[in-house]
Amino acid sequence: MKRIGMSILSLALLLCLAACGNTNPAASGTAAPETAVPETAAPQEDYDGKLVLDGPMELEYARNFAVDRYKGGYRMFTAGTTGNTYLVVPEGMSVPEELEAGVVVLQQPIDRVYLASTGMTSLVAAMGGLDHVKLVANDVEDWYIEDVVAKMNEGSIAFSGHYKEPDYEQMTANDIQLHVDTTMIDNNPEVLEKFDELGIPSIVENSSKEAHPLGRVEWVKLFGVLFGMEEQAEAYFEAQKALVEDATAAQAYGKTVAMGYITSTDKCYARNGGDYMAQLIGMAGGTYILADMEPEKSGNTNMTFEEWYAGNKDADYLFYVNFARSFASIQEMIDYNPLFADFKAVQDGNVWITSPDFTQSTAAIASILSDMNAILASADGDVTTDHLIKLS
Repeated sequence: MKRIGMSILSLALLLCLAACGNTNPAASGTAAPETAVPETAAPQEDYDGKLVLDGPMELEYARNFAVDRYKGGYRMFTAGTTGNTYLVVPEGMSVPEELEAGVVVLQQPIDRVYLASTGMTSLVAAMGGLDHVKLVANDVEDWYIEDVVAKMNEGSIAFSGHYKEPDYEQMTANDIQLHVDTTMIDNNPEVLEKFDELGIPSIVENSSKEAHPLGRVEWVKLFGVLFGMEEQAEAYFEAQKALVEDATAAQAYGKTVAMGYITSTDKCYARNGGDYMAQLIGMAGGTYILADMEPEKSGNTNMTFEEWYAGNKDADYLFYVNFARSFASIQEMIDYNPLFADFKAVQDGNVWITSPDFTQSTAAIASILSDMNAILASADGDVTTDHLIKLS
Protein backbone atom coordinates (compact mmCIF):
# COMPACT_ATOMS: atom_id res chain seq x y z
CA MET A 1 0.00 0.00 0.00
CA LYS A 2 2.82 2.31 0.83
CA ARG A 3 4.42 1.72 -2.59
CA ILE A 4 1.08 2.21 -4.39
CA GLY A 5 0.52 5.49 -2.55
CA MET A 6 3.94 6.76 -3.52
CA SER A 7 3.28 5.88 -7.17
CA ILE A 8 -0.02 7.73 -7.17
CA LEU A 9 1.67 10.77 -5.59
CA SER A 10 4.46 10.71 -8.18
CA LEU A 11 1.96 10.50 -11.03
CA ALA A 12 -0.01 13.43 -9.67
CA LEU A 13 3.18 15.48 -9.38
CA LEU A 14 4.16 14.74 -12.97
CA LEU A 15 0.71 15.70 -14.26
CA CYS A 16 0.89 18.95 -12.31
CA LEU A 17 4.31 19.84 -13.73
CA ALA A 18 3.12 19.04 -17.24
CA ALA A 19 0.12 21.29 -16.85
CA CYS A 20 2.25 24.14 -15.46
CA GLY A 21 4.80 23.81 -18.25
CA ASN A 22 2.25 24.02 -21.05
CA THR A 23 2.64 27.49 -22.58
CA ASN A 24 -0.05 27.09 -25.21
CA PRO A 25 -2.89 29.45 -24.17
CA ALA A 26 -5.36 27.49 -26.25
CA ALA A 27 -4.60 24.38 -24.21
CA SER A 28 -5.70 26.15 -21.04
CA GLY A 29 -8.85 27.47 -22.67
CA THR A 30 -7.52 31.10 -22.83
CA ALA A 31 -7.56 32.84 -26.23
CA ALA A 32 -4.16 34.00 -27.50
CA PRO A 33 -3.71 37.75 -27.60
CA GLU A 34 -3.69 39.17 -31.15
CA THR A 35 -0.24 40.16 -32.41
CA ALA A 36 -0.13 43.75 -33.67
CA VAL A 37 0.63 43.78 -37.38
CA PRO A 38 2.55 46.89 -38.48
CA GLU A 39 0.44 49.07 -40.74
CA THR A 40 2.01 49.26 -44.16
CA ALA A 41 1.73 52.37 -46.26
CA ALA A 42 -0.52 52.07 -49.25
CA PRO A 43 1.29 52.02 -52.60
CA GLN A 44 1.65 55.45 -54.20
CA GLU A 45 -0.60 54.46 -57.10
CA ASP A 46 -3.48 53.91 -54.67
CA TYR A 47 -3.68 57.70 -54.38
CA ASP A 48 -3.43 58.46 -58.09
CA GLY A 49 -5.74 61.34 -58.87
CA LYS A 50 -6.80 61.71 -55.22
CA LEU A 51 -5.99 64.39 -52.68
CA VAL A 52 -5.78 62.79 -49.24
CA LEU A 53 -4.24 65.20 -46.74
CA ASP A 54 -1.20 63.86 -44.90
CA GLY A 55 -0.42 67.03 -42.92
CA PRO A 56 1.44 70.33 -43.21
CA MET A 57 5.17 70.64 -43.72
CA GLU A 58 6.74 71.90 -40.51
CA LEU A 59 8.56 75.20 -40.98
CA GLU A 60 10.67 76.62 -38.17
CA TYR A 61 11.35 80.16 -39.35
CA ALA A 62 9.83 80.86 -42.79
CA ARG A 63 6.49 82.66 -42.74
CA ASN A 64 5.98 83.59 -46.40
CA PHE A 65 5.25 80.17 -47.83
CA ALA A 66 3.34 77.11 -46.63
CA VAL A 67 3.16 73.52 -47.87
CA ASP A 68 0.57 70.80 -47.30
CA ARG A 69 1.62 67.21 -47.90
CA TYR A 70 -0.84 64.79 -49.47
CA LYS A 71 -0.70 61.00 -49.77
CA GLY A 72 1.00 59.67 -52.87
CA GLY A 73 3.54 62.50 -53.02
CA TYR A 74 1.18 65.33 -53.98
CA ARG A 75 2.13 68.73 -52.51
CA MET A 76 0.03 71.90 -52.39
CA PHE A 77 1.59 75.23 -51.47
CA THR A 78 1.20 78.98 -51.38
CA ALA A 79 4.26 81.20 -51.76
CA GLY A 80 5.26 84.76 -52.49
CA THR A 81 3.10 87.60 -53.74
CA THR A 82 1.11 86.19 -56.66
CA GLY A 83 -1.70 84.98 -54.40
CA ASN A 84 -1.77 81.66 -56.26
CA THR A 85 -2.13 78.17 -54.85
CA TYR A 86 0.07 75.56 -56.54
CA LEU A 87 -0.26 71.78 -56.75
CA VAL A 88 2.84 69.69 -57.42
CA VAL A 89 1.84 66.43 -59.11
CA PRO A 90 4.40 63.58 -58.84
CA GLU A 91 5.83 62.09 -62.01
CA GLY A 92 3.54 59.38 -63.38
CA MET A 93 0.55 60.52 -61.30
CA SER A 94 -2.65 62.13 -62.57
CA VAL A 95 -4.01 65.59 -61.87
CA PRO A 96 -6.97 65.21 -59.46
CA GLU A 97 -10.25 65.71 -61.31
CA GLU A 98 -12.02 67.59 -58.51
CA LEU A 99 -9.33 70.25 -58.15
CA GLU A 100 -10.53 73.70 -57.13
CA ALA A 101 -10.60 76.28 -59.90
CA GLY A 102 -7.55 78.52 -60.03
CA VAL A 103 -5.05 76.06 -58.57
CA VAL A 104 -1.84 76.15 -60.65
CA VAL A 105 -0.72 72.62 -61.56
CA LEU A 106 3.01 71.85 -61.72
CA GLN A 107 3.69 68.36 -63.10
CA GLN A 108 6.96 66.72 -62.12
CA PRO A 109 9.62 66.34 -63.28
CA ILE A 110 10.08 70.11 -63.05
CA ASP A 111 13.43 70.44 -64.75
CA ARG A 112 13.04 73.39 -67.11
CA VAL A 113 12.90 76.42 -64.81
CA TYR A 114 13.68 80.06 -65.55
CA LEU A 115 15.18 81.16 -62.22
CA ALA A 116 15.50 84.95 -62.12
CA SER A 117 16.18 85.15 -58.37
CA THR A 118 19.89 85.09 -57.56
CA GLY A 119 19.18 84.46 -53.88
CA MET A 120 17.11 81.37 -54.65
CA THR A 121 19.68 80.23 -57.22
CA SER A 122 22.19 80.29 -54.38
CA LEU A 123 20.00 77.92 -52.33
CA VAL A 124 19.21 75.64 -55.28
CA ALA A 125 22.92 75.33 -56.06
CA ALA A 126 23.73 74.61 -52.41
CA MET A 127 21.30 71.67 -52.24
CA GLY A 128 22.46 70.28 -55.60
CA GLY A 129 19.39 71.20 -57.64
CA LEU A 130 20.83 73.11 -60.59
CA ASP A 131 19.95 70.30 -63.03
CA HIS A 132 16.36 71.57 -62.75
CA VAL A 133 17.30 75.08 -63.92
CA LYS A 134 17.42 75.87 -67.63
CA LEU A 135 17.56 79.68 -67.86
CA VAL A 136 18.75 82.51 -65.59
CA ALA A 137 18.59 86.31 -65.63
CA ASN A 138 22.34 87.02 -65.21
CA ASP A 139 25.00 86.40 -67.81
CA VAL A 140 27.96 84.22 -66.90
CA GLU A 141 30.31 87.10 -66.06
CA ASP A 142 27.84 88.40 -63.46
CA TRP A 143 27.74 85.19 -61.43
CA TYR A 144 29.84 84.44 -58.35
CA ILE A 145 28.33 81.00 -57.68
CA GLU A 146 30.91 78.59 -59.11
CA ASP A 147 28.43 75.80 -59.86
CA VAL A 148 26.27 78.19 -61.90
CA VAL A 149 29.29 79.40 -63.86
CA ALA A 150 30.27 75.79 -64.58
CA LYS A 151 26.75 74.91 -65.77
CA MET A 152 26.65 77.95 -68.04
CA ASN A 153 30.07 77.19 -69.49
CA GLU A 154 29.00 73.64 -70.32
CA GLY A 155 25.74 74.92 -71.84
CA SER A 156 23.19 73.27 -69.55
CA ILE A 157 22.11 76.68 -68.17
CA ALA A 158 21.77 79.75 -70.39
CA PHE A 159 21.29 83.49 -69.94
CA SER A 160 17.84 84.62 -71.08
CA GLY A 161 17.90 88.37 -70.70
CA HIS A 162 17.50 90.74 -67.77
CA TYR A 163 14.61 89.96 -65.43
CA LYS A 164 12.75 93.05 -66.69
CA GLU A 165 13.31 92.10 -70.34
CA PRO A 166 13.43 88.30 -70.62
CA ASP A 167 13.80 86.58 -73.98
CA TYR A 168 10.31 85.12 -74.44
CA GLU A 169 11.26 83.28 -77.62
CA GLN A 170 13.94 81.50 -75.64
CA MET A 171 11.34 80.62 -73.01
CA THR A 172 9.10 78.88 -75.51
CA ALA A 173 12.02 77.28 -77.37
CA ASN A 174 13.16 75.70 -74.10
CA ASP A 175 9.62 74.73 -73.11
CA ILE A 176 10.01 76.48 -69.75
CA GLN A 177 7.68 75.03 -67.10
CA LEU A 178 8.08 77.60 -64.32
CA HIS A 179 9.28 81.18 -63.86
CA VAL A 180 10.64 82.19 -60.43
CA ASP A 181 11.37 85.84 -59.74
CA THR A 182 11.80 88.29 -56.85
CA THR A 183 9.48 91.04 -55.68
CA MET A 184 11.38 93.49 -57.89
CA ILE A 185 9.32 92.12 -60.77
CA ASP A 186 6.21 93.57 -59.13
CA ASN A 187 7.35 96.90 -60.62
CA ASN A 188 7.07 95.32 -64.07
CA PRO A 189 3.64 93.64 -64.11
CA GLU A 190 3.75 93.39 -67.90
CA VAL A 191 6.42 90.68 -67.54
CA LEU A 192 4.19 88.54 -65.34
CA GLU A 193 1.29 89.14 -67.73
CA LYS A 194 3.40 87.93 -70.67
CA PHE A 195 4.41 84.75 -68.86
CA ASP A 196 0.76 84.14 -68.06
CA GLU A 197 -0.11 84.66 -71.73
CA LEU A 198 2.52 82.06 -72.67
CA GLY A 199 1.03 79.60 -70.17
CA ILE A 200 4.14 79.64 -67.97
CA PRO A 201 3.31 79.82 -64.25
CA SER A 202 5.18 82.34 -62.10
CA ILE A 203 6.25 82.32 -58.47
CA VAL A 204 7.29 85.71 -57.07
CA GLU A 205 9.37 84.75 -54.06
CA ASN A 206 9.54 87.17 -51.14
CA SER A 207 12.13 85.42 -49.00
CA SER A 208 13.78 88.80 -48.40
CA LYS A 209 10.72 89.72 -46.33
CA GLU A 210 11.41 86.99 -43.78
CA ALA A 211 12.08 88.33 -40.28
CA HIS A 212 14.69 85.75 -39.30
CA PRO A 213 17.84 85.02 -41.33
CA LEU A 214 17.09 81.30 -41.26
CA GLY A 215 13.60 82.06 -42.54
CA ARG A 216 15.12 83.02 -45.85
CA VAL A 217 17.36 79.95 -45.91
CA GLU A 218 14.33 77.75 -45.18
CA TRP A 219 12.94 78.62 -48.62
CA VAL A 220 15.24 75.86 -49.83
CA LYS A 221 12.50 73.48 -48.68
CA LEU A 222 10.09 74.90 -51.26
CA PHE A 223 12.53 74.05 -54.02
CA GLY A 224 12.94 70.62 -52.47
CA VAL A 225 9.18 70.20 -52.98
CA LEU A 226 9.30 71.44 -56.57
CA PHE A 227 12.25 69.29 -57.59
CA GLY A 228 11.44 66.15 -55.61
CA MET A 229 14.46 66.80 -53.36
CA GLU A 230 12.82 67.23 -49.98
CA GLU A 231 15.37 65.13 -48.10
CA GLN A 232 18.30 67.03 -49.62
CA ALA A 233 16.68 70.37 -48.82
CA GLU A 234 15.98 69.33 -45.23
CA ALA A 235 19.55 68.11 -44.74
CA TYR A 236 21.00 71.33 -46.14
CA PHE A 237 18.75 73.49 -43.93
CA GLU A 238 19.63 71.56 -40.78
CA ALA A 239 23.34 71.93 -41.56
CA GLN A 240 22.95 75.69 -42.05
CA LYS A 241 20.96 76.00 -38.84
CA ALA A 242 23.79 74.34 -36.92
CA LEU A 243 26.36 76.68 -38.51
CA VAL A 244 24.27 79.74 -37.62
CA GLU A 245 23.97 78.58 -34.04
CA ASP A 246 27.76 78.15 -33.87
CA ALA A 247 28.37 81.62 -35.36
CA THR A 248 25.94 83.46 -33.07
CA ALA A 249 27.70 85.70 -30.57
CA ALA A 250 27.68 84.54 -26.97
CA GLN A 251 27.51 88.13 -25.76
CA ALA A 252 26.60 91.65 -26.86
CA TYR A 253 29.57 93.83 -27.78
CA GLY A 254 27.87 97.15 -27.06
CA LYS A 255 28.37 98.44 -30.62
CA THR A 256 25.76 100.04 -32.85
CA VAL A 257 25.59 99.26 -36.56
CA ALA A 258 24.05 101.13 -39.50
CA MET A 259 23.19 99.25 -42.69
CA GLY A 260 21.76 100.45 -45.98
CA TYR A 261 22.54 101.62 -49.48
CA ILE A 262 22.11 104.42 -52.00
CA THR A 263 20.70 103.79 -55.46
CA SER A 264 22.05 105.09 -58.75
CA THR A 265 19.20 107.62 -58.67
CA ASP A 266 20.31 108.86 -55.22
CA LYS A 267 17.50 107.26 -53.23
CA CYS A 268 18.58 106.03 -49.80
CA TYR A 269 17.38 102.82 -48.20
CA ALA A 270 17.81 101.64 -44.62
CA ARG A 271 16.93 98.22 -43.26
CA ASN A 272 13.75 98.15 -41.20
CA GLY A 273 13.99 97.12 -37.57
CA GLY A 274 12.10 93.91 -38.33
CA ASP A 275 14.29 92.92 -41.26
CA TYR A 276 16.32 89.72 -41.20
CA MET A 277 19.56 91.71 -41.63
CA ALA A 278 18.74 93.74 -38.51
CA GLN A 279 18.23 90.43 -36.71
CA LEU A 280 21.53 89.14 -38.09
CA ILE A 281 23.36 92.15 -36.62
CA GLY A 282 21.83 91.37 -33.23
CA MET A 283 22.85 87.72 -33.51
CA ALA A 284 26.40 88.91 -34.27
CA GLY A 285 26.50 90.80 -30.94
CA GLY A 286 25.70 94.26 -32.27
CA THR A 287 22.71 96.59 -32.03
CA TYR A 288 21.07 97.83 -35.20
CA ILE A 289 20.89 101.59 -34.79
CA LEU A 290 17.47 101.91 -36.46
CA ALA A 291 15.92 99.00 -34.59
CA ASP A 292 12.93 101.16 -33.65
CA MET A 293 12.15 102.00 -37.29
CA GLU A 294 9.36 99.68 -38.47
CA PRO A 295 10.23 97.00 -35.87
CA GLU A 296 7.47 94.70 -37.12
CA LYS A 297 8.29 95.13 -40.79
CA SER A 298 10.94 93.49 -42.94
CA GLY A 299 12.64 95.00 -45.99
CA ASN A 300 13.84 98.59 -46.33
CA THR A 301 12.52 102.11 -45.87
CA ASN A 302 13.16 104.72 -48.55
CA MET A 303 14.34 108.13 -47.33
CA THR A 304 16.31 111.21 -48.32
CA PHE A 305 20.05 111.31 -47.73
CA GLU A 306 19.52 113.85 -44.97
CA GLU A 307 17.10 111.48 -43.20
CA TRP A 308 19.48 108.58 -43.73
CA TYR A 309 22.34 110.68 -42.35
CA ALA A 310 20.38 111.76 -39.27
CA GLY A 311 19.48 108.20 -38.37
CA ASN A 312 22.87 106.59 -39.00
CA LYS A 313 25.60 109.16 -38.34
CA ASP A 314 26.19 108.11 -34.72
CA ALA A 315 26.55 104.38 -35.43
CA ASP A 316 29.85 102.78 -34.42
CA TYR A 317 29.95 100.76 -37.64
CA LEU A 318 28.56 101.24 -41.12
CA PHE A 319 27.84 98.12 -43.19
CA TYR A 320 27.17 99.56 -46.62
CA VAL A 321 25.44 97.33 -49.19
CA ASN A 322 27.67 98.02 -52.18
CA PHE A 323 25.56 96.97 -55.17
CA ALA A 324 23.67 100.03 -56.47
CA ARG A 325 25.82 103.13 -55.92
CA SER A 326 29.17 101.60 -55.04
CA PHE A 327 32.18 103.12 -53.32
CA ALA A 328 35.81 101.97 -53.44
CA SER A 329 37.08 104.17 -50.59
CA ILE A 330 35.94 106.38 -47.74
CA GLN A 331 37.13 109.41 -49.71
CA GLU A 332 34.76 108.44 -52.55
CA MET A 333 31.92 108.49 -50.04
CA ILE A 334 32.87 111.96 -48.86
CA ASP A 335 33.28 113.18 -52.44
CA TYR A 336 29.76 111.91 -53.17
CA ASN A 337 28.31 113.75 -50.17
CA PRO A 338 30.40 115.74 -47.63
CA LEU A 339 27.97 114.72 -44.86
CA PHE A 340 29.65 111.30 -44.88
CA ALA A 341 32.61 112.98 -43.16
CA ASP A 342 30.43 113.50 -40.08
CA PHE A 343 29.60 109.80 -39.67
CA LYS A 344 31.21 108.37 -36.53
CA ALA A 345 31.97 105.14 -38.42
CA VAL A 346 33.74 107.13 -41.15
CA GLN A 347 35.79 109.11 -38.62
CA ASP A 348 36.78 105.92 -36.76
CA GLY A 349 37.52 103.94 -39.92
CA ASN A 350 34.78 101.41 -39.26
CA VAL A 351 33.16 101.35 -42.69
CA TRP A 352 32.64 97.96 -44.30
CA ILE A 353 31.11 97.33 -47.71
CA THR A 354 29.53 94.12 -48.90
CA SER A 355 31.48 91.91 -51.30
CA PRO A 356 30.35 91.64 -54.95
CA ASP A 357 28.81 88.21 -54.28
CA PHE A 358 26.69 89.45 -51.36
CA THR A 359 23.34 89.45 -53.16
CA GLN A 360 24.07 85.89 -54.35
CA SER A 361 24.94 84.65 -50.87
CA THR A 362 21.63 83.54 -49.38
CA ALA A 363 23.21 80.13 -48.91
CA ALA A 364 26.05 81.77 -46.95
CA ILE A 365 24.04 83.36 -44.11
CA ALA A 366 26.17 81.58 -41.51
CA SER A 367 29.36 82.90 -43.11
CA ILE A 368 27.98 86.47 -43.21
CA LEU A 369 27.02 86.18 -39.54
CA SER A 370 30.52 84.93 -38.73
CA ASP A 371 32.01 87.95 -40.55
CA MET A 372 29.85 90.40 -38.58
CA ASN A 373 30.68 88.68 -35.32
CA ALA A 374 34.42 88.82 -36.03
CA ILE A 375 34.28 92.52 -36.96
CA LEU A 376 32.29 93.57 -33.90
CA ALA A 377 34.43 91.47 -31.55
CA SER A 378 37.69 92.91 -32.88
CA ALA A 379 39.27 95.90 -31.19
CA ASP A 380 41.05 97.15 -34.32
CA GLY A 381 39.08 95.60 -37.18
CA ASP A 382 42.07 93.53 -38.27
CA VAL A 383 40.11 90.42 -39.20
CA THR A 384 39.76 88.17 -42.22
CA THR A 385 36.27 88.14 -43.71
CA ASP A 386 34.57 86.68 -46.78
CA HIS A 387 31.54 88.90 -47.39
CA LEU A 388 32.41 92.28 -45.86
CA ILE A 389 35.36 94.40 -47.02
CA LYS A 390 36.88 97.19 -44.95
CA LEU A 391 37.11 100.57 -46.68
CA SER A 392 40.11 102.79 -46.11
